[in-house]
Amino acid sequence: MYKVLAVLRTVFLLFIVGYTIRAMPIFTSVSNTFDEQYARCSASLNLVVRAAWLAIAWIAFETAAGWILATRARRAGAAPAPPARRETSGTPSA
Repeated sequence: MYKVLAVLRTVFLLFIVGYTIRAMPIFTSVSNTFDEQYARCSASLNLVVRAAWLAIAWIAFETAAGWILATRARRAGAAPAPPARRETSGTPSA
């Protein structure tokens, strides 16, 4: 399960970096007027905000998955120890 999460984390990281770079206004064509420039920056800002919320959602998912996996591992590892054997004779064995 940890390897699957690592692969998903890597794929998401590559996606969010590419998405954010594409949204940056420096990679769009040159605007001729202030209105065009404002419209491009506004659209880019919306994409960057969406990328930030996607990143926050991913962090929340990773946190929840980590807690679930940690509690499962703790439950599986915390099995009760078998009861100690008692000697039936009066003399302790060496």
